[in-house]
Amino acid sequence: MNSSGHTPTHYTKTCRSNGRHWRYGTAALALILAAPSLAIADAASDAKMQQMQEKLAEAMVAIQALSQTVASLQQEITAQKTQSAAATSNVDMVAELDERVEELEDTVDTIDSRVGSRAVANAFDATKLDIGGFVDIATTLAIGEDKTEAAFNREVFELLLKAKLGKRWDLFAAQAFVRNAPLQFSDPNGRRSPFFANNNSPVVTDTVIAWAQYSKNDMFNVQFGRFITPHGIINIEHFPANLLDPEQPQFLRPFPGQTIFANFSDGVNVHGSKYVGNNKFSYNAYAAAWAGNSSNLNIGGRLAYSFEDAGLTFGLNGTYGDRSSSRPASFSVLGADVLYQKGHWIWKNEIFVTDEERAPGKLAFYTMPAYKLNDKWTAFYRFDYLDTGAPGGESIENALGLTFRPIFNAHLRGIYRWRKATRDAGIPSADTHVFQLSTTFNF
Repeated sequence: MNSSGHTPTHYTKTCRSNGRHWRYGTAALALILAAPSLAIADAASDAKMQQMQEKLAEAMVAIQALSQTVASLQQEITAQKTQSAAATSNVDMVAELDERVEELEDTVDTIDSRVGSRAVANAFDATKLDIGGFVDIATTLAIGEDKTEAAFNREVFELLLKAKLGKRWDLFAAQAFVRNAPLQFSDPNGRRSPFFANNNSPVVTDTVIAWAQYSKNDMFNVQFGRFITPHGIINIEHFPANLLDPEQPQFLRPFPGQTIFANFSDGVNVHGSKYVGNNKFSYNAYAAAWAGNSSNLNIGGRLAYSFEDAGLTFGLNGTYGDRSSSRPASFSVLGADVLYQKGHWIWKNEIFVTDEERAPGKLAFYTMPAYKLNDKWTAFYRFDYLDTGAPGGESIENALGLTFRPIFNAHLRGIYRWRKATRDAGIPSADTHVFQLSTTFNF
């Protein structure tokens, strides 16, 4: 009997078959033993002899059937013994396989949490390698005071690579391939006659980002190489797939440049973050050079504090350096930014002011509210102001846009921009109306 108190089915069937077979055998044996007595009692009776022969034949048939049944039972018993022995001998193997399956499941869970549905690439020596990138394309129509121009003016492919070198060491690189026909103006004051420069020259390539990083913990990370200058909001977000408007605010143009501060820096950046209750404190401190002036260091940093429950982040920014390698041209920058992100609303605000040794001070700010209509559609507006301090250097841009993400890896945009160059130092004002369709596909 098994642990439940019931007799196993195969055992019951075997017992019933054996009982039936033994009854047949007993009857046949009785007939065989009775045959001599019957012959002695009535040897002269042909009729009785005939009956005895018939019973003997029946007994022989029963014996043959019994023999076949016994042989079949022996085969079944042998097979059961073989299976039992094999099962017993395989217990250790099954246990080992179970352990291996559990290890594989843990590995699959780890990979799935790390890369989701992305493909996994192998590395030469790194313990982990992630490869991604994006393609950014734009078509633009510019209506100026004197003429109208249109062009397929931007095609950018950027390859992103991140490698885990060890427990505390990482590497990241972004290599860009750019074919760009920038919007320019052919009139003397650069504001009335728009045109798109030809882009028949070889594709421009640039190692946009390339850094290695040592991470002690969340609060202390050392990044060295070429990195995004950690100021403000939009410059840190940087990648077009993350931006509602891939045309960054005026103070970040031309790209890459140093209108207020450099878009990218080459040097060392120490950064970290720490949660204080439900809030988050983060910092950056760097010493680095702008690629246009590699012989002089800029020293700067950023402090930020996020009130997570309220969706508010406040940032303070500052840097000091030299804009020219040929003559003294020191400058300093102070800036602040506020980000509100909660529910359907995203609202970005940045302001920067500079003090220049050999040039007028500069002022730049923007405000950019955005509203998520649903998971795929977002509408935004941006008021953008820049004053370089130079004659005719004041400009205002209003941007109104609608973006659509049919899937996570595709970002489609329709944007209208009204650029207004104000009257200054005898230079007349001028308006330019720009309509742009752009798409970013990332992987």
